This record gives sequence, structure tokens and C-alpha cells, in this order.
Amino acid sequence: MIQEQARLQHAANEREFLVETNAANKDAYQAFLEAARGKSAVKTAGGGTYGATMAARGAEQGRQGALSIANAKDRADAANANYALSGKNIQIGAQNQINTNRVNPLTAMTRIATAGLSNYGAFK
Repeated sequence: MIQEQARLQHAANEREFLVETNAANKDAYQAFLEAARGKSAVKTAGGGTYGATMAARGAEQGRQGALSIANAKDRADAANANYALSGKNIQIGAQNQINTNRVNPLTAMTRIATAGLSNYGAFK
């Protein structure tokens, strides 16, 4: 039963990992598209002026896009770390429960012996 519960927790953990990773990938792609769109908007809005302002605005759009992509990558890295650590936590927790519920042979023998002694003479 404990192993089945651990398997269910692993499945939920894998699902969460996939959802977070896919969301991070979509965010990175969206950030890339927004950066490209921003750069082209700056070029289009320049209207033939090729001064320092246009280059600065284009560079700023590039930095913003790179920052958004880096944030999405950080989110993907966090999903990987959460997946690994949560999986290890599930594994350790399940093993601890199994160890706790396992019957100690010496304790079992003592319980059997004392139960027999406590009932000795009860059926005379």
C-alpha cells in the first residue's frame, strides 16, 4: 500500500514537472517572439532616422527579450530541481514508512510470549 501511494505521488510529480517545463518553454518562445517584434517595431518607427536613439531603443528591446528568455530558463531549471528533490523526498518518505511498519522479530516474539503467559491458566 505504501509503495502504491509512492507510485501515485511519483506520477503526480511527473505531471507537475511536465506542466511546469512546457509552460517555461512556451514562455521562452513567447519572449523570443516579443523581442523580435519589439526590435522590428523600433526599426519601423524610426522612419529613416538612424541615430543613436534608434540603436539604443533596439538594444533595450534586445535586453528585455534576453531577460525574459533567461527568466523562462530559470523556471525550467526550477522545475527540474523540484522534480528531482520531490522524487527523492517521496522515496525516502515511503522507505521510512515501510521501515516503521515492519515488524521487529524480537518484538513479535516478546509479544507472543507475553500473550501466552498472560493467558496461562485462564482456561482451567
